[in-house]
Amino acid sequence: MIKTKIFMQGFGKPCIDEQINKWIAKHPDYIIVDIKLQSSVVDDIDQYWVCRDALVIYQEYEK
Repeated sequence: MIKTKIFMQGFGKPCIDEQINKWIAKHPDYIIVDIKLQSSVVDDIDQYWVCRDALVIYQEYEK
C-alpha cells in the first residue's frame, strides 16, 4: 500500500533534509517511492516569507 508523509520547514523546525533523514533512519523498513518538494513565497505587508515543504511517498515492505 502506498502512503504519504508531509514535512514542513520553518517556524523553528529544522531543514527538510534533516527531518526526512531522521524519519528514514527511524523507519528503515520503508521503501521511498518519490519525494515532491515545493517552495512558496508569502508576501506579507513588510516582508516576504519562504515556506518549504516536502511530500514523501513511500510503502512498507510486504511480509
